Order: sequence, then C-alpha cells, then structure tokens
Amino acid sequence: MRHLFLFALASLIYAKPTVPTDNDFQFNIPLTNYSVPLIAAKNSHHLYIYVGSPPQRRLVIADTGSRFLVFPCKPCVQCGNQHFSKEYFDPSYSTTDINNQCSARECFFSEKDTCNKSDECSWRSAYTEGSSIRGFEVEDLVWIGTDNLEESIKVHMQAAVPFSFGCETLETGLIADQYADGIMGLASLQKDTVVDVMHREGAIPHRAFALCLTADGGVLSLGGTAVSHRHKEQMTRQPLTSSNYYTVEVTACFVGDIELKGHSDRFIEDAFNAGKGTVVDSGTTDTYISKRVAPEFIRAWEKITKTRYHSEATQLTWHTFQKLPNVTIVLASGYKWVIEPHSYMEQAHLKENPLIDTRSAWDGRITFKNRLYVDEPEGAVLGSNAMIGHDILFDLEGQTLGIARADCTR
Repeated sequence: MRHLFLFALASLIYAKPTVPTDNDFQFNIPLTNYSVPLIAAKNSHHLYIYVGSPPQRRLVIADTGSRFLVFPCKPCVQCGNQHFSKEYFDPSYSTTDINNQCSARECFFSEKDTCNKSDECSWRSAYTEGSSIRGFEVEDLVWIGTDNLEESIKVHMQAAVPFSFGCETLETGLIADQYADGIMGLASLQKDTVVDVMHREGAIPHRAFALCLTADGGVLSLGGTAVSHRHKEQMTRQPLTSSNYYTVEVTACFVGDIELKGHSDRFIEDAFNAGKGTVVDSGTTDTYISKRVAPEFIRAWEKITKTRYHSEATQLTWHTFQKLPNVTIVLASGYKWVIEPHSYMEQAHLKENPLIDTRSAWDGRITFKNRLYVDEPEGAVLGSNAMIGHDILFDLEGQTLGIARADCTR
C-alpha cells in the first residue's frame, strides 16, 4: 500500500533552509524543517503518534535503544491501567487497517514462522529487569504529530506511512506500570524503523532524525537536524561502531579536570568500548558507566567534592551544588561530550518543592539524587540525561552520529 502525499507537506519539509552555516554544508549535515515537540514526563521523553483512520492518538517513549513501535491494543488480557490513554487502541475501529493475515505476508517483528491460531504474526519480548510483553502485529497508517488534533490531521497526517507495529495483549513488570502507552523504537541501521519508511515514502528528505532534549521536553526532527536549532558550537560527526545500535567509540573520560588513567594506556578504551560498547539510548533515563572505572571515578569525584559518592537522596544548597563536577566523555572524533550536574542530578519532584532551573542560584536546600551510575557490566549507556542540551543527529544513511551543544527549546 502506498500513501499519496500532498504538496503542503513538500513545501513544509523541503523549504529552503535560511539559517544553516557554511560549516553545516561543508560537513554535509542533513537538514530538515520538519520537527515536533517532545514531552518530558515520569523521567522519560515522549512523543505523540497517530494511528489509523480515524486516527487514535498514543503517547510513546522516544527510544533510540530499541527498534519496534509497541502499545496495548484490544483485546488486552493483561495490560497496565496507568498509561496515558484511558482506552486501549482498537484495530477494528480503523478503516485503513491493512490485511494482517500471517499466511499472506512476511512478519515484521520476526523472520521465523510466528503465526498464531488467529493467523496473526505473534511476538513476545522479555527484558533483563523482569518485564515482558507479547502480542500480535498490525499494519496501518502511522504518523508523528503533536497534542493538537487539528494540527496533527491537517499538517502532520500528510506524512502518514503504512507501518507495522506491535499490538500488546499482555504486559508485566515495570512496563505495565509506566506512564507512556508504549515505545517508539528508533534504533537500527539494518532493519526498517518508522524513519526508514518515512524516507522511502518521500515524507522526509533524508534517512535521519535528531533529538534535542531539555529537562522538560525538547524537539524531535525528522529527516535531519532542525535548521532552526541554535547550535553553540559546530556539529561534530562521529562514526557509529555497531550495525544495530547507536554505539560510539570513547577514548577518554574526565571527572572535572581529572582524567581517569587507570593501570594502562588503554584503560578507558577497554572499559567503554567492551561488549556492546557505549550506546546512546534516549529510552534509558539515566547514564551508566562501566564498573571497571568505578574506583578511579569515585576517587576523583570525592577528591573534588570532599563528599562521599552515592545515589541516595541528599539535600544541597546552591553553594554545595556548585562543587559538583562535570563528567566529560571524549569520543574518537575528539568531541568532548560534557554532562553537567544540572543534567545528571535529579530533583525530587514534590508539590511543596517544584522543579527549578538549577543553573541559577536558589535559596535554601533542594533534594537531589545522583542519576549517573558506575556499575554497568560492560561498556556504557549514555541515557537521556546525558543528551540534555545537545542536538544529536542520528544519520542512518551515513552511519554517523552528529553532536553539538544547542538551545533545544522550541
């Protein structure tokens, strides 16, 4: 099935950029004018998607650490009741639902024969923390929009594409309790994601997307990096070292001004690039660094702050908060990825203690938890808190990651 796109979207996406610098063109940065807002809630960054005709809206986590789009559907025998949407997605309500008979099509989630008794492509997934999901595949029109239904239909629906997604009929563990309806997987350099399909159908100009996160939201740009972002430095390109995930090579790590050296010249390379390597994963809230560097990391931290390194709730004044160090991850390209305290220190969200901008002075004490851990078995995970304040380009076609400090407000 092919979807016809109207000229209005073409003028929106392919409008001549007016603000990119010469450096953007010099390094062949894919650019786009097509961006949608992200919503930060319950420690995750979310986006609105619309599915089917008439459209049913879902709120899903923007996840660069997984591939598939999944959310609960009718008839769900065991799904969470705390999700954003009060009712499960109903495939029978859509007039554009495509023939999903397993015997008549190739299953998207698996190359194996996974037909169930209802002749549907069935699937299941289990996660290391104990959660699991299972369900069946559906193919229908899918597009990414905003919380404004009229805008999403008049403008963003023109970018709708036929896409296979997972209808969950069972959720267990943390997934059943999460705020989001589901997950929009954006990871994979080999298999189709919604970005691949949108590019193939002509809805976006490049096989690329960018995330520019803030503590309370941010922007997802489809087809490249947004020409409207105000970069604070030239974007640096970094080759990706995995064919399945957004993995980058790390060559050095600093806590404040202290470089972690360890016992060999390749101490940091061996720690950060082992196993899966260092993965950029927006679906993980926190940042996890290899446990191999824990002794060096903690020693440097405590030398700078004169306090014990821990992740327990602690009250800090503006003066003590200023003593916390930046953590800098140096990529193979030479780029210094700086993770600042206002990104990795999570404020306790209480009614009597509303969130404030910790880059400005405050009176009294605020309760924080350190969300930067040094216990990853192998490699590292740079989660969404490490991504805050950076425009990060995921170039699937060029198999590179671009990064620049940026103003990520819309």
